[in-house]
Amino acid sequence: MKVLVIGASGQIGAWTVKDLVDHYDAEIIAADLSLERVKKLAQQVGKENVTPIKLDATDPGAVRAAGKGVDVIHNSAWYELNIKIMPVAIDLGVHYSDLGGFYDHTLEQLKYDKKAKDAGVTCVLGMGSSPGITNVCGAAGARKLDSVRDISIYCSWGTKVKSDNAAFPTYSIRTVLDEITQEPGIVENGKKKKVPALSGMTEVLMPDPAGKVVAYYVKHSEPATMADFIGKGTKNVSFRIGFPANDFTTFKTLAQLGFGSTEQINVGGFSTSPKDFITAMYLKSVEASREAGQSVEDFDYFRIDVDGTKDDKDARVTYYVKTWNDLEKGLPSARDTSVPPSIVADWLVKGKIDRRGTLPPEACIEPEPFFRELAKRKILVEEEMQQTKTYY
Repeated sequence: MKVLVIGASGQIGAWTVKDLVDHYDAEIIAADLSLERVKKLAQQVGKENVTPIKLDATDPGAVRAAGKGVDVIHNSAWYELNIKIMPVAIDLGVHYSDLGGFYDHTLEQLKYDKKAKDAGVTCVLGMGSSPGITNVCGAAGARKLDSVRDISIYCSWGTKVKSDNAAFPTYSIRTVLDEITQEPGIVENGKKKKVPALSGMTEVLMPDPAGKVVAYYVKHSEPATMADFIGKGTKNVSFRIGFPANDFTTFKTLAQLGFGSTEQINVGGFSTSPKDFITAMYLKSVEASREAGQSVEDFDYFRIDVDGTKDDKDARVTYYVKTWNDLEKGLPSARDTSVPPSIVADWLVKGKIDRRGTLPPEACIEPEPFFRELAKRKILVEEEMQQTKTYY
């Protein structure tokens, strides 16, 4: 199996490369804007399977040249690039996956469905932890119900030991800033709609040590697809994040200072945008933390509630997805985002995913075998079912 991983030096991309090599002995073309960073990654992996290359993913010709002869192209770089990279993969006749199109881009990607089918390829849209694992959990829960009313998704993260310091983001700071500043999409009463950023505040009980968290609507891909592809009468789909308090304060401050802006500013004779500047600082911190190793136990949790009916009675299926970092092996809790693309690449090549087109995970991933693959990497999925009984 040969895979082109774009954004391979990032916090998520690097671990996708390692998982592909460790579990599937895959041949990897590790592509990034920084050749130096992917060369370091290749050294860290320590096998000849990884070929580092410099790649500007905004250049379709460069992506085409890099993707010739591979089995799968996976984009682990910024979500804005999905809509640029995916059409190249389709033209090449190569399977494709990414970490999510952030709602609006996902809707645009779905329009390429016929082209992908005609090319005989599968493009899995949003194949990380969330979107990704969360979508598959929603589909698994729906299978156990006769009808579905609500799918509610919650995310939280943090450390085992409470601290006054903000935790290191388990995914791109660039995405975090977009999440808390752009209008989220939800499905309400069967219709897609936009709502104000950080609205929909609610309390939700997550597994310990997270406990009860306050969660808000943020922009995410799941509401763009789940009602349509899961069906069963699904009326409402939402995604909320329960930010740790210190992290939330930090992110809001950065947003208020304008670090989510793409407007070019001049500093000391050099022109850049606040978003590009903080992205560069984030990548530098990621590299430094990878080299230094981790010293704090941290977790990444998701809760997915699927509400509906079973045998004419109200029922709920709840999934908890739990991931901890591994201090001894140096594995991050963020592997819940980096591992799914690796599994999907293997399944695409082996024909375990045989549906063609541009598809979200809930439309093409078989839940239980997928959950068992996650468990091999200590990404734990737990299922609970509650059903109302009446005696009148």
